Amino acid sequence: MITQEEVRTLFDYREDGSLIRKIATAGPGGQVGRVVGFVLAGGSERPDKKYLATKIAGKHYCIHKLVYLWHHGEWPEQLDHINQDSLDNRVENLRPANACTNMQNRKMFKNNTSGAKGVAWNKRANKWQVYVGVERKIKHIGYFPDLELAELVAHEARQKFHGAFAA
Repeated sequence: MITQEEVRTLFDYREDGSLIRKIATAGPGGQVGRVVGFVLAGGSERPDKKYLATKIAGKHYCIHKLVYLWHHGEWPEQLDHINQDSLDNRVENLRPANACTNMQNRKMFKNNTSGAKGVAWNKRANKWQVYVGVERKIKHIGYFPDLELAELVAHEARQKFHGAFAA
């Protein structure tokens, strides 16, 4: 595992969240003063998710984790991008998370048809259904006659159950 001292030896941090190379390396982009990082796709589970990464001693590292280590000296299991932009690696946009809290701060799913996070039309009830994810389970909040009310209730439910990670 890379240390804070090693990261600070290799890179300088810029306020825009990028890391600048301090030591030259072989290959393209290895010059001193260059911004490091290439786009790495989020894998088979989240192909739409993209992160910036770099290679150090033959191993891939995500830039957001290196930035966090550079500033805080620790390597959390997961990091959450507060503004949901996985390419925004400013230290103030990063916070430690676990799998559950990281999922709470997700964007609305692409297949959402209501236009409101946590709200779906229920044909059987002929009303808008509100739900929220809590501890890896879907919690049914209720049915509502109009979308605006359902959206408000969904927002309040996320605030209640997700706290600082509510999106």
